[in-house]
Amino acid sequence: MNMASEDEPVAEWLAEITKAAGQSVDVVRTVLAEHGVRAQTSLPRPRRLLITDIEFSGTRTAGVHEAAAVPFDFHWRLGAGLWGLASSGVNEAGKSSVLEIILWCLRGRSGLQRDVQSWLRSVRLGFELDDDRLVVRMKVQDGRPQGTLSSLNADGPLFGFNSATSFEAKMDAFMLDRLGLETLLTQQKRPGGVEGPPLVGELSWPAYASALHINRAGLGQLLGNENRNALPTRLLELFIGAPWASTMVSAAVAQRIVAARLSAARAIASRNEEEQKQKVEAIQQEIRETQGKLAQLVEGAHPGAGQVEAYRRLTKATEYAADAQKALLVAKARRDDLEDQRQRLLAAAQATKEAKLAKAFFHTLRPTVCPRCDAEVTHEQWAQEEGGHCSLCTSELREPEVRDQDTTEDSDVDDTAEMDQTLSEIQAAVDAADTECEQKRQLTDTARSSVEQAEAALRRAQDDPRVAMREKLSLDLARMRGVLEERTGAFKAIGDPSGIAPLERDLAVLSAAENASRRRRTEALKNVIATVEDDILGMGRKLGLDMLENVELGTNATMKVYKGGQHQNYGSLTEGEQLRLKIVTTTALLRNGIRTGIGRHPGLLIIDSPGAEEVGSGDLQLMVQGLAELTKAAPELQIIIATARGQEVASVIDESRLRLAPPGERLW
Repeated sequence: MNMASEDEPVAEWLAEITKAAGQSVDVVRTVLAEHGVRAQTSLPRPRRLLITDIEFSGTRTAGVHEAAAVPFDFHWRLGAGLWGLASSGVNEAGKSSVLEIILWCLRGRSGLQRDVQSWLRSVRLGFELDDDRLVVRMKVQDGRPQGTLSSLNADGPLFGFNSATSFEAKMDAFMLDRLGLETLLTQQKRPGGVEGPPLVGELSWPAYASALHINRAGLGQLLGNENRNALPTRLLELFIGAPWASTMVSAAVAQRIVAARLSAARAIASRNEEEQKQKVEAIQQEIRETQGKLAQLVEGAHPGAGQVEAYRRLTKATEYAADAQKALLVAKARRDDLEDQRQRLLAAAQATKEAKLAKAFFHTLRPTVCPRCDAEVTHEQWAQEEGGHCSLCTSELREPEVRDQDTTEDSDVDDTAEMDQTLSEIQAAVDAADTECEQKRQLTDTARSSVEQAEAALRRAQDDPRVAMREKLSLDLARMRGVLEERTGAFKAIGDPSGIAPLERDLAVLSAAENASRRRRTEALKNVIATVEDDILGMGRKLGLDMLENVELGTNATMKVYKGGQHQNYGSLTEGEQLRLKIVTTTALLRNGIRTGIGRHPGLLIIDSPGAEEVGSGDLQLMVQGLAELTKAAPELQIIIATARGQEVASVIDESRLRLAPPGERLW
């Protein structure tokens, strides 16, 4: 595939990366594919999540004012709009537990307190994902869940689970698929200072689900409950939608992983280089000491003619052995390169054959439903095929008019034969390289044998002890020079044993990909964020932040707040200010996403204790009224709040939508 065949935005993106990284477009495609970085120019359509009913039962252990264990059975039916769980000034009335049970069923991961979870015996949660009516049913024994997820639109359960681990894993995969979300790659250093590549993992549906839940524990983060691995950034894009956002984050995470690996490889290479330098210096010192000993010998003790000849042969044999060793190293490197080419070509040939088989298979299929929306393919759509248009997308079917099946098969055979011929040729080259390596190895063995023979001949020729010493030192000197030459020359010819060059190439490509994606994503967010900032400012003033002058929402989900003539970051505000700004920001983002139709937040928001943290009575009512107005403007939105200030919100939330515990009593 060449760049001209790509969609124009993708082709421009690839061209920018190619230029910035200084690599060919084929190399860029390969690197991006290896690290899972894909161009995301459009977003899947948003899905809507709605809680329809919650039921749970069990037995609560006896409390301070209870003589015996108390059975409980809680039922609540809900719909779209604003709903509330409230008590009259009592914080241990079970409100947060109801919210956590709902979240447990949706996430597959429990946030319940251990004692509350141990009280449960059965749980049922009904919810809708678009038009699909789903229900989680589970029995709980000693806090351990066992149950199923079923669709009321289908026969039988979609999956079953018999432990907390299996429930989380299966719910994770299910919700990611249904909501059209991607897993978030993560990386971290190895614990305890252990060297090596970073540990790679994933943040999945439970991390995304933090965008559905606002509570006191997560007040330090503007969006979600934690700040790691670009999660707040992804949640911002979940609310308002942003093309290229997924590409940017994937490239950023992959870049950090490669950078860590490159750092480790460079450290290893540096250590190897230092060790090599020390060995070379030690050899050079030995050479100087040996030369000094030779100079101190009595010049009158010259070797005889036989000794001169033996020494000459030894020197020649030693040089020949060094040359043979160099030639062997070069032959091995050439053979390894040819073998690498053969493996890549073999993989490409296999992929080509499989692609042709897959194409032949899928062209015989007759789709009955649309793979995107499950709509049936009608007879009228099939009639389009007779007119030369696709029954699904109405595109013109470009079937070759003159190439019949036999011709196509002949072409496929020719392509395969050509690839097989290339494989045969490179295999022959590998075989020839193997032969050359064996020949070089034999020459090396022969050279070593010659050195041994020359050494033996020299020893036989040495009668005079002084001559023997001179010859020994000369032999030692020749050996040390050979080793020095090998250390300083042959090892350099081996290449890049630490694999630094490929990592540097990948890092350059991924860095360019992140920058190119970030620029496109930021451009798409500019106007959206400006509108959201206006909403945050207006709603924040209504909720008691009278001194709020301006806000700046960053594309990485950070916020600067201007009040009283000064500016400060969101994290430095009081908890009361953080709570109001977090609710206001979440509400503004939801409103914008619904208004534009591209926000991917599923439309469920759970808020625990919005009346806490210095929020006055009037401010609480204004806050809840703002949430009620939002649900009226977006009828498909569902907001569930829990508060201990039930009397104050009772005037805002309709009685049929508010579960209010009597004074001094629990909700269940």
